Amino acid sequence: MIDFKKVKIVPSKDEKATQQNPQAVQRQQAAAQDQSVAAKLDEIVAQALAGTATEIHIEPAHDRSRVRLRIRNQLVDSGSAEPGMHGTLVNRIKVLGAMDITKRGIAQKGYFKVDMEGKQVELVALVMPSPAGEKAFIKIHYRHSFELGLDQLGLYPKVLEAHKKLLERPNGLVLVAGPPGSGRTSSCYACLQHLAKPEKNVTTFESNIRYELLGATQGKPEERYDYTYQAGLRACIDQEPDVLYVGEMNDAEVARMTLAAAFGKRIVIGRMNAADGATAMLTLLDMGLPGFLVTSGVIGVLSQRLVRRLCDKCRQAYQPGEALLGELGIRPREGLSFYHAGGCDECENTGYVGQLGLFELFTPTDKVRERILARATAREINEAAAESGLIPLKHDGIRKASQGLTTIEDVLSRL
Repeated sequence: MIDFKKVKIVPSKDEKATQQNPQAVQRQQAAAQDQSVAAKLDEIVAQALAGTATEIHIEPAHDRSRVRLRIRNQLVDSGSAEPGMHGTLVNRIKVLGAMDITKRGIAQKGYFKVDMEGKQVELVALVMPSPAGEKAFIKIHYRHSFELGLDQLGLYPKVLEAHKKLLERPNGLVLVAGPPGSGRTSSCYACLQHLAKPEKNVTTFESNIRYELLGATQGKPEERYDYTYQAGLRACIDQEPDVLYVGEMNDAEVARMTLAAAFGKRIVIGRMNAADGATAMLTLLDMGLPGFLVTSGVIGVLSQRLVRRLCDKCRQAYQPGEALLGELGIRPREGLSFYHAGGCDECENTGYVGQLGLFELFTPTDKVRERILARATAREINEAAAESGLIPLKHDGIRKASQGLTTIEDVLSRL
C-alpha cells in the first residue's frame, strides 16, 4: 500500500518553455499555489499510483471534471472534481508540465515526475481542446527492475523452444507484434533478459524506459532537447551492440535503420504495432522497405494479446454448446470444458487475478517468403505458415480457455 503523504509531484524544469512565454510566468505561479487544486491533483495521482493505473483521464463534463483511470487495460471511474474546478485543474497540469498556460485552443504536451517513496515515476501529460473544454490525459510510466524470464511468459513449450532458437542465432531481426496494451514490452524485455550476458553489449532505445535492465545501456529520445528518435537510434547502432532493442518501429526511417542493423553480427528485437506476423511483414513492405531485405532480415515474429486470468478459487466450469464449438471450429469431445468467472474474497469478487498472454510465433519458410515477395494477402501468407506448423493465436487462446486460465469470451474479444 502506498503512503499518500510520501507521494510528491516534481514539476518539470524546462526553462526553455518558460522563456518562450515570460508574460505567463506570474499566472503559472498563481495557479501552482492554489492549494485546493494542487491537493486535488495530488489525490488523483496518488489514487492512480495506488491502483497501478497506466493512464489518467481528466475530462470536461458539463459542470464538473470526470476522472477515469486505466487499470489492467480497463477504464474505470475514479470520482470527479468539484464544480468549477476543471479549468484550474488543467492549468495545474500545464504548470507542472511547463506548458503555455495562456494557450487554450491548441494541443500541448509536457512532462513531470512523481517522487513515490524514494522512487521517481515519469508522467507524460497531454492537453487537448474540445467543445466542452480542455481534456487532460496523463500517461504513467513506471520503471521497475525486470525479473520476468522467457519461461514465465506462458509460451507453449514447443513455441518457447523455437523462440529461444531464434534468439540464439548469430544475427537477424525478431519482431514482437500486437496492438497497444498487449504486453509486448514485457515480452521484449524477457528476450533481452535471456540474451543479457556479461560478455555482451546490450543496448535499448525506446520512447519511455519502462524497465531497468541490469547490464544494459538504455536510451530514449528527448523532444525538449531536439534529441530525436532517429538520432538516438543511430547513436546506439554506431556503438556496435551485440543485442539491440528498438522500442518503436512505426516509422519508415526507423524501420529501415532497424532492419539494416540486423544484418550485422547482432540480434535485433523490434516492437511493432501489427495484428500478426504476416501483417507485420506486409507493413514493412508498405513502408517502402525492399522485399528481399524484409524476407531475409526478419527471422521471426512473436505476436501476442493479453487476456484476463481467471481466479482458480472461484472459476466455474461449463460444457460448451454445439453452436459455440462450431464457431470455434472445434469438434465436440468428451471432457471438454470452458469456464466462467465467479467471484470470491481472493479476487475481490471480480473473478479475475492478473493477466495472461496469448502467443503465436511466425517463422518465415521459403514458401512463406515467396508469398510475401508476391505481395499475397495476410490470409494467404498465414495459410502457408500453417503448413509449416504455425500455431495461431486463436488456437493458443482456446487451449488456455479449456485449461481454465481464461474465458473463451475474453479470447474472442482480443482477436
